[in-house]
Amino acid sequence: MAETSQTVDHALRLLEVLRDAGALSTTELAARLGVSRTVATRLVATLANHDLVRRTAGGVALGFGLLDLAAGLAVTVREAAHPHLQDLALRFHETAVLAVADGETAVAVDQVVPDRRVVRIHYHVGSRHSLAEAAHGKVMLAFADAATQRLVARRPAQEAELTAIRKAGYAISQDELEEGVAGLAAPILDGRSVAVASIGVVAPSARLPRERDLAPAVRDAAAQITTELAVRPAAARALA
Repeated sequence: MAETSQTVDHALRLLEVLRDAGALSTTELAARLGVSRTVATRLVATLANHDLVRRTAGGVALGFGLLDLAAGLAVTVREAAHPHLQDLALRFHETAVLAVADGETAVAVDQVVPDRRVVRIHYHVGSRHSLAEAAHGKVMLAFADAATQRLVARRPAQEAELTAIRKAGYAISQDELEEGVAGLAAPILDGRSVAVASIGVVAPSARLPRERDLAPAVRDAAAQITTELAVRPAAARALA
């Protein structure tokens, strides 16, 4: 039998543990791998340098660098959501945006900008903002795990707002990230009903489609993506 590397074996097993269990503390990882906390800390640091794991409010989680390794092998949130972004942009003639939750921030990862408008919102892909801000951030915070909510939602008034968002199934915002821009977003959930992403529409504040028309369409798109991802491998469900 060929000689193997114990360190590489530990690193790969660590990724498998996170795939199956979700975010864990370094202490929990050490226990599951049967190694010391020092070894687990070094493994996490090395994998984080390559963006294969990331540190979140809930502990160490799989990193977005795995997308490059898995390109072409798994349907990601971005791939699953893109047709729905196109449908929303075509239907409402406004920019449709996909964001993912990364720790305490919302990260824009895809958008479809309509071509029939003279004035259009271009959402910079890769831009970040707090989960406490704007429709995409707030809807993911409302459906985040308890640890993230405790870390980000520090004001009693915000707790009430998040409760209302959970009840409605979507968040709406106006002039929060930038004056004159409004948006509405709904959560894309994992198997624990925790938001891993959000899909929505952004537009000039005076032109945002009527809430009664836009909200059902965005919620339906988010629900369809959630359902599609539910039958995919665990690694694909959590990454964008």
